[in-house]
Amino acid sequence: MSTPHGGDRRVHVSGDVTGNIQTGDHARARFIQHGAPPGGAEEPPEVRRLRQAVADLRERLDALSPGELPAPAAEVAAGALDEVDDALPADGEPALGRVRRAVFAVSGALASVAALTEAVRSLRDAAAPWF
Repeated sequence: MSTPHGGDRRVHVSGDVTGNIQTGDHARARFIQHGAPPGGAEEPPEVRRLRQAVADLRERLDALSPGELPAPAAEVAAGALDEVDDALPADGEPALGRVRRAVFAVSGALASVAALTEAVRSLRDAAAPWF
C-alpha cells in the first residue's frame, strides 16, 4: 500500500505496543531470533541445516527485483518460510506435517523463478529428514 504524496505516515497507537512498527511505501521487515534450545542442549544438525536453508532462501527472496516474482507468490513463500521456522520448536521433534506442507508451499510458489532454483533445492534437501 502506498501513501499519497504528503499523506500522513505517522503510526497512531492507543495503548501499549509490543514488537515492531514500520511505515513506508512497500516496506518489508522480518524478525528472526536464533537461540539455543531450553536446557542448554544443542540443536540437532538437521534442524540447524534446515534453519540455514530457510535463512538463505529468505535472503535470496529479498534480493529479487519486484518484476522477478509476483507479489502473491512472494507472500506465499514468505508465509511458508515462517511456517517452517515455527515448525522447528527448540524442545523436541518438529511437527513433521507442518514442515512438509511448508516446504511444498515454498517449492510451489517459487518453482517458476529460475534464479531461486538452487536455493529451493537446498531447502528441499535440508528438509529431507522430515519426509
